[in-house]
Amino acid sequence: MAKLIIKRTSEWNNRMRDIEIYLEEEKIGVIGNGEVKAFEIESGEHNLKSKIDWCGSETLTFNLNPNETKTIELSGFKLGKFMLPIGLIIGGIYFIFGKQLNDSPMALIVAFFPIGLFLVYYLTLGRNKYLRLKEI
Repeated sequence: MAKLIIKRTSEWNNRMRDIEIYLEEEKIGVIGNGEVKAFEIESGEHNLKSKIDWCGSETLTFNLNPNETKTIELSGFKLGKFMLPIGLIIGGIYFIFGKQLNDSPMALIVAFFPIGLFLVYYLTLGRNKYLRLKEI
């Protein structure tokens, strides 16, 4: 039998939630933040997908020979791991310099607008690109 190893990166977003793993549209398990899981599967061509709530990944198609081991990295959307730190920095800057901005909530709204657009895209139109699967 062949072996499939899935390594989930450790991230700020989705830290407390498990991600479901699907092989040929059948759920084979869940993986937590920073976990590594191994699955014994048949050799041949396979379709792998991951899901979290209504979001997921694009389907990754790969071929596995008998007794071969394939390693896949599972991560969140590109730049997703920087969203919380960037948000905290923007909030901190507003908190520190809010008096110079006359405590204008509009300045805070304008600062967070690009982050909000980015998140709205990945939670709606780009929901099947919210997670990434990559062979390593």
